[in-house]
Amino acid sequence: MNYRYMLLLLMLVSTAFAGCAGYHEIFEVQVLDAKLRTLSDAEVTVTYDRGTSFGEQYFTTPIHYTDANGKTSFDILNQGTTTRKIDCDIVITASVAGNTKEETIIAEQHGSVVSVIFDNVYPVNFYVRDHFNGPLSNATVTIGTGQKKTNENGVAKYYLKTGTYEYFASYLEANEAGNLTVEDDIEFQVTFPYYKVEIEVVNDYGEPLNATLTIYNETMQIDGHFENNRTFGQEIRYEARYAGLIESGSIIPEVKPNALIVFDVHAPLFGQIDSQITTDRAKLTIPVSDQGQYASGVDLSSIVVSYRMEPADPSTPWSNAVVFPVGYSTFTAEISGLPENSIVSFSIDLKDKAGNRATIDGQFSTLSIVNQTNNTQNQTDTHDSDEDAQKIPLFYIFGGIIVVILVIYLGNRIKSQATGGV
Repeated sequence: MNYRYMLLLLMLVSTAFAGCAGYHEIFEVQVLDAKLRTLSDAEVTVTYDRGTSFGEQYFTTPIHYTDANGKTSFDILNQGTTTRKIDCDIVITASVAGNTKEETIIAEQHGSVVSVIFDNVYPVNFYVRDHFNGPLSNATVTIGTGQKKTNENGVAKYYLKTGTYEYFASYLEANEAGNLTVEDDIEFQVTFPYYKVEIEVVNDYGEPLNATLTIYNETMQIDGHFENNRTFGQEIRYEARYAGLIESGSIIPEVKPNALIVFDVHAPLFGQIDSQITTDRAKLTIPVSDQGQYASGVDLSSIVVSYRMEPADPSTPWSNAVVFPVGYSTFTAEISGLPENSIVSFSIDLKDKAGNRATIDGQFSTLSIVNQTNNTQNQTDTHDSDEDAQKIPLFYIFGGIIVVILVIYLGNRIKSQATGGV
C-alpha cells in the first residue's frame, strides 16, 4: 500500500467520524404541563454517548429534580473517540407522577433551555376536609397506584394523564372510595364528618365498672365512661373487658353515637322456699329473681332440683325432682315416693342468661320443714334461712321449759319449808 492510498484512507475515516467527535454541553431542561405551566419536582435524566473507546458506550445521569420554575441543569461531556462513529443524539427523559415523556436533541444543535411538554397531563388537587370545611392533614390518598399524604392544608397534589381513575381516601376510622375523571385541571374533595362518641360500661345494677376498652386500635383503662369529641368513621368497633368477661360491638356515629356495655356479674336470688307434704309426696315452691336494672334474667331451662334421703354420706346418689314454672319467676319441684317421718335433703341449682350460677341447699321432713340453708354464690343480697327463722320459737320453748322447772323446784322448796315449820 503506497503513501497516497494510506492518506486517502485516513481522510475517509476522519470524515466518517466527523460531526460530534467530542463535545461539552451545558443546558437546562424545563418540564411543562398541557397548559405550558411549569412542573416542579419532576424527575429528569439524560442519556448520551460518552465517546470513550472502551467500557459502556452510553451513560445515563443520576436523577435531577426540577425546581419551583420547573427547571434543572445538566453538564455533560463527550470525550470523543477515533475508533467508532459518535452518536450525536442526547435523550432527555422526564417523569411526573408516574407519567414519562422523552425528548431527543442533537449535540451542539439546541438552545440553552430544552422544554419537555406533557401535553396530556393536568394537575389534580385532592382535598380532604371535615364537615365544617376544615382541612384534615396527614390523611391518606391513593389515586391509581400513587399514594400520598395530605399537607397542612388538607390537600394531596397529583399530575395525571387524561382518563378515569379509582381513588381511596382515609382519615383515622373514616374512608371513602370512588372514581374521578381527568380531562382538565381538577380540584376534587371528600368530606369526613366527625361526631361525639360516648361509651358507658356498667354492671347489671347500673354501677360504673373500671374496665379495659379497646377502640380506634388503642387500648385504655376507663372508670366506666369514655367519650371522644372528634370521632371519624362510618362504623366504630370496640371491645370491653372486665373480670375475664368480654363484650364487643360497634357504633354507627351518624345513627347512634353512644353505646351501653353491661356486664351482668350478679347471680339470681332465691326467695323463701315453702314445702307442702301430702302422704308420700312433697312439693317445693321456689321463688327466684334476677335483680338489677340491666339484669339478663333467669335462664328458665337451667333450674335443677336434686334430693336424697337422710342419713346419707357423700357417695349417696342424688335424684332429680320434676320441676315446672307456676308463675313469674316461681317454680315448683315435686318429689314422690317419700317414706313417712323421713328427712330429705335438697339442692337447687340455676343460672341467669349471663351464666351467673346460684345454688341453695336445705332439708325438710315428711311432716314439716326441718331446716333450709342458703348457699347462693355471687349473690349480693342474703336471705334468712328457715333454721334462722326457727331460732326465736326454739328459744321461747327452751325458756318455757326452764321456767316450768324453776316453778316446780320453788314450789317443792316452799312446801318443804312449810312442813318443817309445822
